[in-house]
Amino acid sequence: MSSLAGCKTWTPVYEDNYSYATTAPLSPKFNTWFWREDAVGTHVFNYTDTPGKADPALQGCFSDAPCVKLAAPVYVMPSDGKPPYINAEMYNNSCVRKGPGHPNKQPYDRLLDPVNPLVQSISLVPSTELHANMKKYCDRPYPYREIDGEFTPAPFAKDAWNTTTKANIAHNYLALLGDNEAPWKWYRDLGFNNIYLADETVSSRIVANIRAEGEGGGSRGWGYWNTTMNPLVLQFAWFMEITTEKQGGHGFDNQTWMMTVRGGVEKDEAGFCLTPLNAAQYSIYDWHNYTIEWSHGSVQYLVDGNLVADHQQYVPDIGLAFHNWVDNRNYGKYGPPNYPLAIAKSNLINQFVVSEKTSSGESAEPWDGASTTVCKSFASLTDHEELNQIEKLVAAMLSAYH
Repeated sequence: MSSLAGCKTWTPVYEDNYSYATTAPLSPKFNTWFWREDAVGTHVFNYTDTPGKADPALQGCFSDAPCVKLAAPVYVMPSDGKPPYINAEMYNNSCVRKGPGHPNKQPYDRLLDPVNPLVQSISLVPSTELHANMKKYCDRPYPYREIDGEFTPAPFAKDAWNTTTKANIAHNYLALLGDNEAPWKWYRDLGFNNIYLADETVSSRIVANIRAEGEGGGSRGWGYWNTTMNPLVLQFAWFMEITTEKQGGHGFDNQTWMMTVRGGVEKDEAGFCLTPLNAAQYSIYDWHNYTIEWSHGSVQYLVDGNLVADHQQYVPDIGLAFHNWVDNRNYGKYGPPNYPLAIAKSNLINQFVVSEKTSSGESAEPWDGASTTVCKSFASLTDHEELNQIEKLVAAMLSAYH
């Protein structure tokens, strides 16, 4: 069954086929993406693995429809025997300043302005120091990595400033408290560009063509997120695969979920809905088109145009960003917090479109399809309650920030 909402008129607000120029003129779309690496996670741009021209279904990474390949690779185990966190991720660029997409001054144009809310919210960092470091790291073409003090810039852009898309900078207060990463990551994590929103007036839709590789322990996913692990404001709507080690280390359980979560101070109004994706019908290790239609009062998930989940509780109500990630974080009961990968885990993405449409403000009609959806309020989760596997997963995600 296809979504009725998918038949309505959507207007693209961002589209990318991930084919980036390595010589001038460079792609103006590239600066809408924020490359992020933890430890040794990697990104490969203009990645191809299939000869010839792209077919209509885009079932591969072609020279005329290349992929971005995010990978959590195999690594050398540290001497202490504790696996590090390995993550590759991309989301909307937070280095936002005045430009064609937004002619007004943006937060990072106003770093020395005493009424700049970004500076006020992170007053522990002097505004002159903040300005100097944001300019230093956003002036560099990305993606890049700092190794032994040296930067290796990308050939796709002149700098890392996003001047072409909408801007909605959300301040990351937790960066001051628990983010001990390198400065080139830390300063950019002080703000997140959560530019997509669904409310009474507008709906938002993401369509992405993706295939996963590698079934080792960890997680991966794609969809909307507001880029924080703070449970008071954590909100997302995404496809997420959880790979957990079985008891005794005898193999793995892989399960992909459609997850909708709305955090908040008022626990009675905060909670989650989860629906398992039928792996026999829609394996994430094959190419599929994944769609998330986010409207006021509902989030609908589609694969190849077929509606597979309809969540009408705990719908996000704040600005979110697009996220695509792969890592070795173990959310299961058994195994270490960070799984020691035996094989690389990758996500391939070769098309991505974000669209919007005006909304009547009415909630979507209830879906009459079969569903195994579970919805719970966070108020119902207590330390004394025997939580099932799904509830434990959500609870673990909410407490994962250190």
